[in-house]
Amino acid sequence: MKSIKSKLVFIYIILVFIVAIVSGTFTLTQTRSNEIAKARTQLKECADKINGEIVQGNTSAELFQDAFENLIMPQGIQGCILDINKQNQILAPTEFLSMRFYDTAIENAMRGPDGFNSSKKDIDVNNTAKEWLTYAVLAGDNSQYIIYTRMDALPINENLSKITMTLFFMLIIALVLAGVLGYMLSNALTKPIIELTRVAKAMADGDLNQNIKVYSKDEIGQLSETITEMAREINQYIIASDSEKNKMETVLHYMTDGVLAYDAEDTLIHANSASEELLNLGDLKRIPAKDVMRYLGFEDGISQKESTIATGDKFILSTAAYYLDSNGNKAGVVVVIQDVTKMTKLDNMRKEFVANVSHELRTPLTTVKTYTETLLDGAVNDTAVALDFLNVIDSEAQRMALLVQDLLELSRLDNKQLKLDLEVLDLNALISQCVKQNVVLADKKRQNMVFTPLNNACFIEADAGRINQVLTNIISNAVKYSPGGASIEISVEDADAYYRVFVRDDGMGIPREDLRRIFERFYRVDKGRSRAMGGTGLGLAIAKEIMEAHNFRITANSELGKGTTMILRFDKLKLDGEAV
Repeated sequence: MKSIKSKLVFIYIILVFIVAIVSGTFTLTQTRSNEIAKARTQLKECADKINGEIVQGNTSAELFQDAFENLIMPQGIQGCILDINKQNQILAPTEFLSMRFYDTAIENAMRGPDGFNSSKKDIDVNNTAKEWLTYAVLAGDNSQYIIYTRMDALPINENLSKITMTLFFMLIIALVLAGVLGYMLSNALTKPIIELTRVAKAMADGDLNQNIKVYSKDEIGQLSETITEMAREINQYIIASDSEKNKMETVLHYMTDGVLAYDAEDTLIHANSASEELLNLGDLKRIPAKDVMRYLGFEDGISQKESTIATGDKFILSTAAYYLDSNGNKAGVVVVIQDVTKMTKLDNMRKEFVANVSHELRTPLTTVKTYTETLLDGAVNDTAVALDFLNVIDSEAQRMALLVQDLLELSRLDNKQLKLDLEVLDLNALISQCVKQNVVLADKKRQNMVFTPLNNACFIEADAGRINQVLTNIISNAVKYSPGGASIEISVEDADAYYRVFVRDDGMGIPREDLRRIFERFYRVDKGRSRAMGGTGLGLAIAKEIMEAHNFRITANSELGKGTTMILRFDKLKLDGEAV
């Protein structure tokens, strides 16, 4: 009996059964007492009648018998007179003469005024065993007689039996009605509880989108409404929490920084894809936390806070910190991993840039200072030496002026302060002009410079002066770094949406490891030779910045000892959406 409904029905039936049994027992007991009291009254009345009509009016037993013949007794009641002096011998009526009575009612009557027995088994005049209600009382002048009356108990017993059967059937009906009513009552009580249980199980399984039916406005109904409201609020809270969790997971998944999280048992509980890519250690779940932390450079534990390591061509910065639980205890550690390769390289380039600028300025300044001091020491009086020194000072000053001009140019390009005067240009004509400007230098070195233009006109939209600056830098570099008698070929190629300009030379070439750095500022493949030729190391960097400001591109192909090819790509001029 596990359900509340069955318990309630059982308790209700037991309660009705107990009430019915108690009330039935009380009814039967009260009815029997009333019947016995009524029977005693009747027996006493009959005894009084025998005493008044027979005993008091007659003086001999013979007269008693004659009087009994004329005495009318109520139906079911018998009476007789016993002589105490003759050991309770029956004196009348005649049908009782052969009988002997041994009854507590007689014994009680002999000790007091009367006696009564509510249940006495005895035989009647027909020698039939019956149950009797008996009454005895003393009579006569000297109380030498006992008037003994008795009544057949069968009518009373039958009446009690009928009442008992009636009560039994009423008990059965009451129990059936109690079962039905108990079921209805328990159903009314347990139905909302069953509904609450169903909803609670659904909520435990994660389905908080529940609406409990309210069957009444009592305490259970109020509880149902409260749980419904609670489920709604919890659902809203979980939705908001899941949304925040999804946002956080999305941010962690797509952020470029790696994130690792370990719990207090050093178990990996989170690792985004960026961390796996940056570390490149395979499955991080299989690697102990101590090994990962040691790999990241945390030799002294988390107290170190930050660590930077170099792995391959990458620089990785790791930051670690403990996170706490609700009690303020350390619950684990979170490590943020950043790829600082670009920043490190930029910082190195900055340092190298500062060093290069300092070196480029220090060399001519040292020369100017040295020659100036020599002149001040008296060399100024020697005209030939003074003129020679002044020419050197002028050359070094010119070199510093060019360096400062290039630096200012790069500064304007970095700060997006370069203003382009865009116009429609014929690329063939622009290249031809630059070739004419540099062919004199090529002729001095007996170099053969050849320009092969496109057969058809090719138009671009660009700043003529800036593009001329780029082309001049590229062509002059080809002349400068190619030996005497070398060939320099310049050609234009028509592609689908752009033109490509090739500047090929068969000079010294560029090593493969240096090729990707030639557009860096102050970078020189052969530093001593480049500086001797008067270069600042900024020409290609400026050329790249100008090309990118136009949304053009410049690249290089080279092989050491076999020459270099510079490739400039110019977008075609578009009119009405179509390239010209």
